[in-house]
Amino acid sequence: MIRACPRVKLATLGDLIPARFREALEQNQLIASCCRHPENHDIEAFRSKEEEKAPDIYILHCGCGRRHFRFMVCDSVRPFWEAA
Repeated sequence: MIRACPRVKLATLGDLIPARFREALEQNQLIASCCRHPENHDIEAFRSKEEEKAPDIYILHCGCGRRHFRFMVCDSVRPFWEAA
């Protein structure tokens, strides 16, 4: 994996991150209750291979230490951010 975007607070990115990322955390009854609060998470992005133009792997880090992975395999607009 190749780091594409630095780790930042999820809340600082606003609408840049698809709503489905937040909804997947909030509505998942199979994860710990602290992990269901997007405001507790940091996010970083990676490219799976050098040829990728934009990140396709997103890792959400909960304050408890758990990580939640999201993958974007389509050609839709993929979120990208710079260091703050």
